[in-house]
Amino acid sequence: MKEHRVLFSKDLKTILKDVSRTLYLSINILPDRLMSSMALGYLVARTMDTVVDCPAIAPGDKREMLALFRGLENKKNAWALAVKIKQASQSVPDQREKSLLFKFEKIAELYAAFPEQELASLKSLVDGVARGMEMDLDVFNTPGIRALKTEDDLKRYCSLIGGEPGVFWARLYRETIRRNNINCCRFPSEADAGLIGSALQITNILKDMSADLRIGRCYLPEHELIKAGLKPDDLLRSENMKALRPVVCKWISWAVDQLDLSERFLSSIPKTELALRAAVIWPVYWAMDTLLAVSKADILNPSDRPRIKRSRIYSTIASTPSLLLSNTAFVRSYRFRREILIMQI
Repeated sequence: MKEHRVLFSKDLKTILKDVSRTLYLSINILPDRLMSSMALGYLVARTMDTVVDCPAIAPGDKREMLALFRGLENKKNAWALAVKIKQASQSVPDQREKSLLFKFEKIAELYAAFPEQELASLKSLVDGVARGMEMDLDVFNTPGIRALKTEDDLKRYCSLIGGEPGVFWARLYRETIRRNNINCCRFPSEADAGLIGSALQITNILKDMSADLRIGRCYLPEHELIKAGLKPDDLLRSENMKALRPVVCKWISWAVDQLDLSERFLSSIPKTELALRAAVIWPVYWAMDTLLAVSKADILNPSDRPRIKRSRIYSTIASTPSLLLSNTAFVRSYRFRREILIMQI
């Protein structure tokens, strides 16, 4: 395993940094064994996402490729998938996504080399994310803008695309804590991690709404749009942001309710595990900052895509040492962000 983890560090850390700056910062501080597992899980899921988003691949082929991802540890499946991905990469315009697809054979090699226990968690992650992507294929299957139908549909989607990675995260944390703290009897909750992951996913959905609308996808529930006097097509016009804002604020509030669980989640991580604690604090704080940006932005306007400034990201990192040994300090700073956000919406 050591050889494969070094190979991961040399060959794939750069592509991880390119496709997700903030996730790279969170993962890169983790112990090598945990970092490799989390990063590989993310890169596989991100490759799946790139495949499903590729307009040059027919819907039937996308479903076949998702099925192959589910058996990625099988060399025959990995080879068949690599051929299809190499063909698809030619039509991907984004150079970072293209680079990710070019690295797929190395990703598949590392995936197959993982021990059976870790591979089981990876397979569970891949299956959950694949089910979410199959929802994309089921709903967004005709020209024009389609929307998820109900609130439950959106919550289920978030639980698969964001929640399953959260559960994967909690399982890896549990095994790391168990190895390092043999007397520990309290571990981070998979259920809490799943809900926190769902909150991170709805944050991404709101942040990326304008871009998704322009490829025919509206994740906000159609029945909520109707109550606001809107149809999915109306969201292509920025002047409808005022009517949409109550719907957006509802889902910001929902995200905050799930992120509140981070207080309990962090308190379950021993204070000796400084890197594990930091890798929880950062994405939670950055999600809250992003939601605040969403609350102020016209997310229907492609030129007003909400994002947090690089300076904010690094100031959060710089303030971390005071939070690592004090759950109270984390809670105080989290609740300060929460109060500002709730006042804004």
